[in-house]
Formats: sequence, structure tokens, C-alpha cells
Amino acid sequence: MSEQGPDAYDPLDDDYRDQLVAIGKGAVSLVPLIGGPLAENIGVAIPNQRADRIAGYVRGLDTRISELSADLQAALASNAPKIDLVVEGGYQSARAMSQARVEQITEAVARGLAEEDADVIRRRRLIVMFGELDDDEVALLNAYGQTYGGNGDRQAFGKINRPERAHLKSRRDAVERDRLYQVGKEHLLRLDLLKRNFGTVKKGMVPEFDAASGQFKHTVEIAYLGRLLLKEIGMPTPFDEQQSHRDEVLAPAG
Repeated sequence: MSEQGPDAYDPLDDDYRDQLVAIGKGAVSLVPLIGGPLAENIGVAIPNQRADRIAGYVRGLDTRISELSADLQAALASNAPKIDLVVEGGYQSARAMSQARVEQITEAVARGLAEEDADVIRRRRLIVMFGELDDDEVALLNAYGQTYGGNGDRQAFGKINRPERAHLKSRRDAVERDRLYQVGKEHLLRLDLLKRNFGTVKKGMVPEFDAASGQFKHTVEIAYLGRLLLKEIGMPTPFDEQQSHRDEVLAPAG
């Protein structure tokens, strides 16, 4: 990858307002291995903001690719699973609503590029799953992740827009806000990113039933797959950060 100084010409900064397709093709061509597949599928109706997202993705990925070994860089252009991973990241970046989201996608794709082919295919599943989540669901998943293990940020849920739990005397708008919030949590549960914890139940017994919710009483916590997804997008839980640090300390010198 070419080195760029602060005053270097960057074709992504060109004004392509009247050439929407050129924005996309110009952006992806900066990373040769995705210049073909993604450029041919961008289409003619891509808004400028989305083109900017692609540009941000390509810039970030270009930097990360330059950090790989020369052998890995040379092999990328002919590696179908990795090309597919990068293209999937490009599509998701075009749909991203924020630059933070683009950076999360870039992080996940960059991690996958350093893996063996079988792992790349499997880690692409995480990227696809991430694409099913909106930013509110990611924030909620991260809040559960930050409180995992008992030593995390106990104020994490205060940082998200979590409505008050609705009750029988709640106003209709409060009920609607709570229900929409619950839809996001239920989606995370369906994807096995969160899980229900029914506590310790004695043999032959069942958890206590909660008539208000129509379910057995339980708490909700982040699942292992949710922790893996957060780590993949560069938002590891405090627990997993500690585990990674411990693994590094215990790793044999080499």
C-alpha cells in the first residue's frame, strides 16, 4: 500500500456529486482486491453520504491491510473467502448510519483478513449477523457486555436511551416506547447474542412464573456469541479484555 503524507492527493476527497457511480468506483479502487467486485455492484443510486461511508471504510481497511505481512497482502487478491468478506463489509458500510458503525465494520473485516480460510468463512457469519443489528441494538448489547462478569461499568445502561418499564397505569406513548425497546432486546435474544438466566433450579422444580410478563422469572445477560461479536467489532467486554491480557501474560515466549 502506498504511503500518504498529510498533503498527499486523495481521490476520495474529489467532488463526485454529479457522478455518483464514480464515487463508489473511485473509493473501492484504492484497495485493489475489492476494486472489481464491489465497484461493479455499487449501482447508480448511491447517495453522497453513503458514498462517504464507503470511502471511510476503504481508507480504514487500506490502513489495516498495509499492516499485514507482505505474504498476506500478496495472497489477498486471489483469496475468494477474504474478498467476499471485504465486499460484505463494503455493502454494510454503504448502509451504515454513522462513521462509528463504519469503523466497527472495518475492525471486524480487518480481523478476518488475518485468519485462515475456514475461519474467514465462519467469521463472516459474525459480519452478516452484525448487519442484522441496528445501532440501538448494538448499544444495548454493549451495555450488557460492559456489565458482564460483575467488574464492569455498572452505569452502562444509563448511557443508552432505555425507557421506563411500562405498567398498567402507563400512558400509551410510554407503553409504545417500552415495547419498541423490548423488540430490540428480543431480537438479540433470538440471535443468541443475549441469553436468559433462570438461576439455580432444584431438580424436579421449574422457575417461578411471572404473571406480569407471562414468562418464568429470569435475568438477561450477554451470551458468549454476543461477547465474541463485540470483540470482533473492537468493543470487547471488560471481562474479555482481562482474559486476553491474562492469555498474553501466560503465552510461552517465542
